[in-house]
Amino acid sequence: MTVVLPYGVAIHESIVSGDLERMKAMVQQTEEWLKEAGDVSAALELLKLEIAKLERNC
Repeated sequence: MTVVLPYGVAIHESIVSGDLERMKAMVQQTEEWLKEAGDVSAALELLKLEIAKLERNC
């Protein structure tokens, strides 16, 4: 089995494939990735805030 990072395109492609096993594998991979990665959305917002702070100081 090939491991694919669970970004939007990979998830969408697994849905479009209609392959139930592929979709279930994508769910499992995505859940594992989210568990390891933590709250990516919060980290992204923090990154954006830090960028905005630095840009104000330029």
